[in-house]
Amino acid sequence: MRNIHRFLAGLLALCLLWTPALAAGQDPVLTWRQEGDGIVLTLKGLEDKLSALQAELTLEGECPDASFTPASRDVYSPDCLVNAGQGQTSVTICLTAEGDSLMEGRSLSLGTLYPGGSCTLPARASLVLLDRSLRPLEGGSIRVQLREDSGSGGGSSSGSRPLWRVRTAETEHGSLSVRPSSAAEGATVTITPVPDSGYVLDSLTVTDSQGRSIRTVSAAARSYTFTMPGRDVEVKAVFAPGDGSLPFLDIEPGAWCYDAVRRVYEMGLMNGTSATAFTPNAATNRGMIVAILYRLEGSPAAGSSGFSDVAPGAYYASAVAWAVQNGIVNGYDDNTFRPGNRITREQLAAFLFRYVRYKGGDVSDRADLSAFTDAGQIASYAVEPLQWANAQGLVNGTSAATLSPGGSATRAQAAVILTRLMENVL
Repeated sequence: MRNIHRFLAGLLALCLLWTPALAAGQDPVLTWRQEGDGIVLTLKGLEDKLSALQAELTLEGECPDASFTPASRDVYSPDCLVNAGQGQTSVTICLTAEGDSLMEGRSLSLGTLYPGGSCTLPARASLVLLDRSLRPLEGGSIRVQLREDSGSGGGSSSGSRPLWRVRTAETEHGSLSVRPSSAAEGATVTITPVPDSGYVLDSLTVTDSQGRSIRTVSAAARSYTFTMPGRDVEVKAVFAPGDGSLPFLDIEPGAWCYDAVRRVYEMGLMNGTSATAFTPNAATNRGMIVAILYRLEGSPAAGSSGFSDVAPGAYYASAVAWAVQNGIVNGYDDNTFRPGNRITREQLAAFLFRYVRYKGGDVSDRADLSAFTDAGQIASYAVEPLQWANAQGLVNGTSAATLSPGGSATRAQAAVILTRLMENVL
């Protein structure tokens, strides 16, 4: 599973096998940075005489397949020890310098943790110093600051402020997506309730650890935001049966796409073109489809796509950046993405194929497309994706003899395809 924002891990105890001093007047800082499937860990604020360390990382959540890769080849690092159970995972790693010191200055790149499961970031960390005999030094237990590394060397905007946890209460008939799962005081947290088919959100509450209610604000795509207080919070949602109706006047109950439209609408994956219209026969474009997949993934944090025609404030900007970073979509040779271009059926197949592959799903099925007279019109990059999508029943022929790879996909078709993807593939 690649939902990395769920995997962010913190250091609860770091045991040093040398006797280095902390940098004068500073507490050590453990920074983390999301990178692919892993979390890059860096320890800052130590002197440069460290030759070996043993680090114990405690993660919230059971991740028995967690692993660790050291940052440098010039260290000895045996396989990490992993113990998972009772809602927690303990990972112990060891690093020993081949030369005189592990350190370069006062910063030590520990390496990359691969949680391999759904784990979250603890709110606190501590540092325990040991002498050469592995005995704790007097007064050697020190709090370690947790900080997100923005990639620019200065850490995140939260600086050295503590991170507070966002817990989600168990719920029935739906789920909650919360981003981020830990945040500094004053940060904005986004909640996306995802009801099961036939259910709607009845109530949503956010309460801090002292029992006080936190105000939520309605956001786009039926998401909600709140401002993080200086303490842990709990988010609770109640889902109730819906009446099965849609607010759209242009889709009658019993229509071939009605149930699919209702499903994607209730999940917040697709909205209407107005309060009373869905416009089912309108063509979808590249930006729309990427935004739908992004919402399906829970709208994870993303940077900039770098495309010249993707404005930072566009509704699809973060979606395009996320999709490009994870190999789901590509741009054009002129550094454009062309989000407003209608999406072709072969492009849609390619997007879905790469998304399922990104999720770790099986994309090995292939259908024989030779019976379609226009199979030769399929672009080379889309041959395998269309074979797979046809085998899965996601993209069928437009007739018994034609596949229409360059044809467009309507909003109604996109809703049906997305529903089939969720029910039969993911």
